[in-house]
Amino acid sequence: MRIRDGNDLKAFFEPDSIAVFGSLKDGMGLGYGAIRNMLEFGFKGRIYPVNPNYTEVLGLKAYAAVGEVSESIDLAVVITPAPTVPEIIDQCAQKGVKAAIIVSEHFAESGDSGARLQQQLVDIARRSNIRIMGPNTIGTLNTVNGLVTTPYLLGYSRIQKGGIAYCSQSGIVAAQCQPLEDKAYPISKMCDLANKCDVNEVDILNYLADDPETEVVAMHMEDVRDGQGFMEAARRLTARKPLLIFRPARSEAGARASASHTGSLAGKDEVYDSAIKQVGAIRVNTWQKFWETPRIFNPQRTIEGNRIAIIAYSGGAGVVAVDAAEEAGLALAGFTPVTSDRLRRIGSRAARNPVDLGPVLSAASDTVSVQDEAITAILEDENVDCASIALYVGVLAPEQYIVELLERLTQSISKPVTIWLYGTQLSMLEETSRLLEARGLPTFTELETAVKALGMLAEYSRFRSDSVHNAA
Repeated sequence: MRIRDGNDLKAFFEPDSIAVFGSLKDGMGLGYGAIRNMLEFGFKGRIYPVNPNYTEVLGLKAYAAVGEVSESIDLAVVITPAPTVPEIIDQCAQKGVKAAIIVSEHFAESGDSGARLQQQLVDIARRSNIRIMGPNTIGTLNTVNGLVTTPYLLGYSRIQKGGIAYCSQSGIVAAQCQPLEDKAYPISKMCDLANKCDVNEVDILNYLADDPETEVVAMHMEDVRDGQGFMEAARRLTARKPLLIFRPARSEAGARASASHTGSLAGKDEVYDSAIKQVGAIRVNTWQKFWETPRIFNPQRTIEGNRIAIIAYSGGAGVVAVDAAEEAGLALAGFTPVTSDRLRRIGSRAARNPVDLGPVLSAASDTVSVQDEAITAILEDENVDCASIALYVGVLAPEQYIVELLERLTQSISKPVTIWLYGTQLSMLEETSRLLEARGLPTFTELETAVKALGMLAEYSRFRSDSVHNAA
């Protein structure tokens, strides 16, 4: 069995040429959908549609069989009925195709007959040099080169480029299921491992550990079949980059659902929890945290301490944030005398942590200057390692003003800041969040999550610091 270090996964994310097998029917065929998505997202590589019933699709020449393509092919995307897939993969292997994404369903997740069919794919992979992702997968996405292998039309054509890689065993963590353009999550790569007949989480962790465009990895994981390999790959990655893991199927009912979904057999949750801690990964326990928390690590950073400043426009929000900070292992920062004096001149209630700016702003003639001065003083304080802001957005605090203020302050003072927005108009909140995200300012849908994300950053920072110290 060859040693796999992740380097042979480049064809899944960085192909120069792709063959697409599937229906090419205009607007409805899944092969058509995959090709159209790639063209709309600006993929510059060569695309070869393969279907004997067509001669052309979307301006591209179609081929009856992959063997008719004279040029080399890096990646195959297969979206055909399950019984036809093994022969197609065998033909791709003979052609010298490096990797294949099998979108087709009805393999191990569907029962014994599907499992036997999937084993044929495994046999082909083992006797050849082709790598296989899936089956039952949406495949991969790369924001740098415009690669989008999902066959379902998206309705948008832009994803924010960034440093977060999202990996999953489910197609729900994919471009066709999430409003990635509107949310402006800063993404480098995405992949759906699905049934994992060949490529698994060990391979993808090793690939992403070396990927220069990825700064943090968020992994949705239902099961691990190679425990030792996972531990080694995860440790290798966390020595360089944060790894966040969301593992559902914690209950017996969830484990049964996982088995019917991808053919996985999930083990005891306590074992996974212990393994995640041992490798220095961070476990998130909700779907929302899986998506939102990685943004505090992008761009990749560490902090020296766990002292948090909480800035709120409501005393009640400050109390909620304090509880969340304590649960996350964060300590309320004690302001220096200089900072306390600056805040006291703004208003007496602004001089305590958590800082309540609500009463001050209600009496201020120039709310812009007050917020600017208060937030600047807090972020400049040497006793403050990080800050979380519970921010009101409304008619008196329009989104463009809020965005410009926070962008200017956080760029001049490089401390991690998380933001939670509240107000009376959902459309205004969503637009402000989108604008902040597009400028690299992580905004959260829950106040507690905004605070606890900073706790996770502090936890990873301690792990990195301890690792360096132990290595020395």
